Amino acid sequence: MPYFQPNQEAFNFLKHMILVGGNVDNPWGKDDFLHYVTHLDKQGKSDDWMFDSFAFWHFKSPKGGYLYSDVNIGTTKNGEGNFYAVPAPNPGNLADWEAIIDWYFMPDVFADALNQAINAGIETLGSPKHKRNLIITIPYPGPLQSKFGTIDGAPLNFSVQGQNLQHATEARLVACKWFINRVIERFSQQNYEHLHLLGFYWTFETIHRSWDIDDHWLLKELYQYIEQQGKKFFWIPFYSSYNIHQLDNYQDYYFHSAFLQPNYMFYKDFTGVKDAAKAAEERNAGVEMEFYTANNESMAEKEERLKRFDCYLEGGILHKYMKESAIAWFDGGKALYRIYHGSDEKEREYYDKIYQFVNGSYTLS
Repeated sequence: MPYFQPNQEAFNFLKHMILVGGNVDNPWGKDDFLHYVTHLDKQGKSDDWMFDSFAFWHFKSPKGGYLYSDVNIGTTKNGEGNFYAVPAPNPGNLADWEAIIDWYFMPDVFADALNQAINAGIETLGSPKHKRNLIITIPYPGPLQSKFGTIDGAPLNFSVQGQNLQHATEARLVACKWFINRVIERFSQQNYEHLHLLGFYWTFETIHRSWDIDDHWLLKELYQYIEQQGKKFFWIPFYSSYNIHQLDNYQDYYFHSAFLQPNYMFYKDFTGVKDAAKAAEERNAGVEMEFYTANNESMAEKEERLKRFDCYLEGGILHKYMKESAIAWFDGGKALYRIYHGSDEKEREYYDKIYQFVNGSYTLS
């Protein structure tokens, strides 16, 4: 079976999807996006198009509630040493979910800023062949949320306090459907000239079921509902035997498209990207490229990060995913912007290397 193919008409020709977000106090503006929408030469002029798809996500709402699934209460990051994930302690409520939608569609940030950046690129490069894709993350309906708010006259409880698991999961589904409908409505009201709302993204990086939570049933229902709206559903699981199993026939049950994280960037004992690339290719999934700058992650292999990222770039040629797979990108949030403007000339070179990978011209050194 091939990788998840790039340039499919049904996915509005998606090839490279970048994750946009992170911390709630760090909005994206037109200038931030311009470094991703187009490739900038050393004089700051756009000389080619770059990323074609943008997935918005955030840990927290502007009102403070968590939109992500879990938090790490251990002493290390990304699976090294004392990494201990627990359910988000303050899961977002209806006001939090509404607030993130409002933020994404405010003037001059996020969707509007992305549209402006594309327009700026057009002034220099002419119009791209296709509109750029927008993908919006569905907030994770956390199992500790017992007082989410009222939708269509019904108060929603995501927990198993005072009810069984099925009722809790049905409440989570009602909330997710409300969010999908609200995003589609708000997007249509804006009439962005250069954006296409391709679909929705699920951030929890595994599919979980236990005594008090059932993501399997929820995702199966969401998959069908999103399809009924003419949209696509995306997932980027971390590399593990369980998640590889979940990718078996995933397009029949859960998601329209998935990208597998190799996690070589973050786990010291991993030996490369080959196994993850093979697992993705065998299951019609894409590959995620993982990059970050020196100042926004702390982990044991930090000094190896550029060498390790070279392995991702080289793997694109050795394992053929540079040209044969659609690609998702994680850069920690505005990493490309920072390295473009940074003083480290060696790191600055990676802005151009990433561009070369995106346009398929990267070669082994």
